[in-house]
Amino acid sequence: MAAEKLHAYLLRYPGSTGVVGRKDKTAAHRSVVPFLQYKVMGNTSWGEYKKSEGLFQYNNGSQLWVVGLRDEGQRENLRSIGRDGSFDVAWLEEANKLTLNDHQELITRMRGINGGFNQLMYTTNPDYPEHWIKKLLIDKKQASTYYSRPEDNPANPPEYLLALQGLTGVFRQRMWEGLWVQAEGAIYSEYDSNIHLLDRRIITPHDGRYIVTVDFGFTNPFSCTLWRVTADGIMLQVKQIYFTRKLVEDHAVKIREMILGCGIPLPRIEAWVCDHDAEDRATLERHLGIKTIAAYKAISTGIEAVKTRLKNKRLFLNLNAVDNVDPELEKLYLPTCTADEVPAYSWSDKKAETPIGEHDHGCDEMRYAVAYVDRIDKKRIKVNSGTQVQNYISTVQVSQRRV
Repeated sequence: MAAEKLHAYLLRYPGSTGVVGRKDKTAAHRSVVPFLQYKVMGNTSWGEYKKSEGLFQYNNGSQLWVVGLRDEGQRENLRSIGRDGSFDVAWLEEANKLTLNDHQELITRMRGINGGFNQLMYTTNPDYPEHWIKKLLIDKKQASTYYSRPEDNPANPPEYLLALQGLTGVFRQRMWEGLWVQAEGAIYSEYDSNIHLLDRRIITPHDGRYIVTVDFGFTNPFSCTLWRVTADGIMLQVKQIYFTRKLVEDHAVKIREMILGCGIPLPRIEAWVCDHDAEDRATLERHLGIKTIAAYKAISTGIEAVKTRLKNKRLFLNLNAVDNVDPELEKLYLPTCTADEVPAYSWSDKKAETPIGEHDHGCDEMRYAVAYVDRIDKKRIKVNSGTQVQNYISTVQVSQRRV
């Protein structure tokens, strides 16, 4: 409905300016752009899409620009759109991924004068109840709100509806029942995305302290995170790979690219902390030329350590950690990163002090990271947190310093 209204507006008011997008412009090109082209505009003679510019150019002079707000570059592009950096109408999909700052950025641009009215439209699935959309736009009635069921959308195929019905727990409540809920028995109740989820690039100095954690998976997501540990011990999520149905050797290539892309040589990685699968660890070691260590996996102890860091504001996730979102996970509205997992990570009602064993792969490797940095298993992890450890293996030389 939002797509149809956006298109109708630009046809109705010649010379008007609109924007369409998502948090990440790349994701918008994969989803909302083809949806508009093939489901809404079809073979009608409205105008043309200029892919290189990300511009729908209408025959009547109206323009529709594809936008994102992932980083300062995408924000700057948004500010340069339209006359005097303004536009008449906007539609942002998956709006629960936007921050309050993103919303305010958009609101200040809604001052175009070429349409009959100005309107900012968000489409979203429910999230946790403290989300700014729920608190400000819905509860405080700062926006008109319209609800629909998944089966109301004619674009949803039957197999997709069956997949939604098959979800469990908080994901079913949100995606199928349409409820803004927190997971019952949420483990990380200390987590607040307004505090612990950073919406900025993490600086990665060459001489910093870094670790990498890995939770292996194939059908379930493979999760790998690069962490920076500051001089005063604060942990920052820098980048993450979170993907299904790829081999470990394929992930190794992406891991190398991820780390080098942050300007960090592989020898600067202090430790590669991995899940215990011996074969997968050996494959990762062989393809990256590194030596891994087995993660400390005591669940309750590790969870308490994470909770303590969250409470003391010493552990932060990154909204922009994942550069390439898994389209299969995205299609089913399943978690695509650790930040998506945390609010729904909850205790099982069947076994005491045991988390529900699904959608927890990023949470697991976050626990491995904290256990390593905080030296929970002091007998096994004998590393001084103030020492730079060169954990690097090449075909010529092993250069590893232990304390």
